[in-house]
Amino acid sequence: MHISSNVNRFLPYSFIRVFILSLLVTSTALQLFNMAHTQDLVRQLQTNFHSIFETIRRFGSYYNNTPNVLLAKGIHENNGVSLLVRQNNMSVKDLSPGIMKLHAQVEELAPNSVWTVAVLENPSLYAHFLPLRKQYSVAFEQYRLNDVIERVVVRQQLNHTYQEFYGCNVQMTEPYIENGTDAFIRTVYYPIHNRRSLDALVSVDLKESYIQDQIEAYNKRHYTALNIDGEHNAFTTTALFPCSNEMAFSIGFSFTDIIMKAVWPSLLLAVLYQFGSRVLRKQGRSIRTDEMTNLYRRDYYEPKLKRMTSFSLLVLDIDHFKQINDGHGHAKGDEVLAKCARIISSQIRAGDAAIRWGGEEFVIVFKNMHQGILFEKAEQIRLAIANEKIAGLDVTVSIGGVTTHQTAFADTYKIADTALYESKHRGRNRVTIL
Repeated sequence: MHISSNVNRFLPYSFIRVFILSLLVTSTALQLFNMAHTQDLVRQLQTNFHSIFETIRRFGSYYNNTPNVLLAKGIHENNGVSLLVRQNNMSVKDLSPGIMKLHAQVEELAPNSVWTVAVLENPSLYAHFLPLRKQYSVAFEQYRLNDVIERVVVRQQLNHTYQEFYGCNVQMTEPYIENGTDAFIRTVYYPIHNRRSLDALVSVDLKESYIQDQIEAYNKRHYTALNIDGEHNAFTTTALFPCSNEMAFSIGFSFTDIIMKAVWPSLLLAVLYQFGSRVLRKQGRSIRTDEMTNLYRRDYYEPKLKRMTSFSLLVLDIDHFKQINDGHGHAKGDEVLAKCARIISSQIRAGDAAIRWGGEEFVIVFKNMHQGILFEKAEQIRLAIANEKIAGLDVTVSIGGVTTHQTAFADTYKIADTALYESKHRGRNRVTIL
């Protein structure tokens, strides 16, 4: 109960209600918005991989037009590209500039996601690596001459890709953990064939995080909450990665992620509503009520009175108010007005209306009150003011009242004002009902 009271104190019911409603509406809208974006993200992922594949394919032309040079057995370095040669006086293609360019172009398409670029010759007499890791050189030394064919090309069904015209002549693997580095990667293989014979195999390793990076970037741009292959997704769209042996993936979103995404907009809407409603209420009060007394303003309420024909009406005036202003200052006079108004408000019912008519004069309109009860109510108000020190002063009021039927307000007010004048004439601090 203590916690509940604290919550209610700091979070008004209207705020909580608007927040919950905003959360429902916003989460529903976000679900529809995310559903509309799943296909777009699928297309973007597929397009990005197609762009990477096309970049890798272009390396084939560079390979075929690179001349051979004679190199000794060992490791040769060129601007970060390592060339491993297994025999002396080998005629090899120095592909280092092209591999550096390929690495840069793929890196531009997949920022911070290129793990390794390698070109393996067939047979396995030499190979290029960017970068060369220790486990690569150890593994390459263990290759037999035809290992490229046996271990990669045949397994990945790349030995006849030269027959592909419009299809895939590259192949992307499923994600795997690389031995020795524990890197979680996918490999894109591109075989370079000439005259139906495999000359070399281009191998580009991409970090598996590249896909997640793309999804996060997409979510950031579009304010979506999409994920790939989520276990608890409420909605999914399934598609295939290009050139990946029918490898399926699913783009979707979970209801929890949608709710989390909707919380901040909903809070903002609730805060804006709360702020706006307070401003509107304040503006409404300033139109309806007098700032000093918090009673109805005459210019707001008088049009209502002019439409009425039956009244139980009191006109109240603070006695000797000019002397209070002259003797104690206008600030003290304002304090007396505000306190008298609070006493009047405390003595009337919710359906009654108290109006600051002008200066120190007030008009009180009661609903369905007989003349005898009207007198008792007027006396009750008079005594409540007379029996209390108001701003440290003894203050009294004079009251005039009337009950009428089928009478215009202007005529009713004249009668009540006459009764007020009678109370003043008889010594003030009195009630007169005509």
